[in-house]
Amino acid sequence: MKTHQATPVLRYSRSYAVDDDAPEAVMETTKPVSKLNEAVTWGVLGICLAGWSVIGLFLWIPRVMRAVLLFSVALVQSTVAETSAEPAGRRLRSAANFYRRGFVGAVESIRPPRRKHEEDREEDSDADWSIESGLIIRETAWAIVVWYMVLWSTGLVQGTPVDLAAVPWSDMWSGAVEAVASIPELFRG
Repeated sequence: MKTHQATPVLRYSRSYAVDDDAPEAVMETTKPVSKLNEAVTWGVLGICLAGWSVIGLFLWIPRVMRAVLLFSVALVQSTVAETSAEPAGRRLRSAANFYRRGFVGAVESIRPPRRKHEEDREEDSDADWSIESGLIIRETAWAIVVWYMVLWSTGLVQGTPVDLAAVPWSDMWSGAVEAVASIPELFRG
């Protein structure tokens, strides 16, 4: 006996219904998912990938620089201490693949690979999807410090962080606040 779920399970470009007689089999129905929905999904993905190309590069270059520095230090240490530098090598490979993993992860999240068993899908849905506390903040802070040092050493940025703290920020913002406050007056007159 075939029963259809109240909300069909959607896959990339087709809808599926589960057959109770064969719980591991997923039967494809003939109704394709809306072409408009697919176009919007891929359009939004394109925008996200464009954003990742900038943000990912901003985070990736400092991460690779840190991995190379740590690998170099670990290589010297492992040579002197006659130990393995394998953990540092894994971090270096991970840092080198960071940028590419962002693109692959984005595409796979929209178009997940087909699974043969229903149990695999249930394990993924029950998985705890949490972010390590402070990881994003640490990586972003590291990237800001590295990019600031690069720009400062090339002369593109003249001020130091101490100089930036001494800038009278209230004077800079007061003009912007006054401009925003005057917008309603433009519509009255």
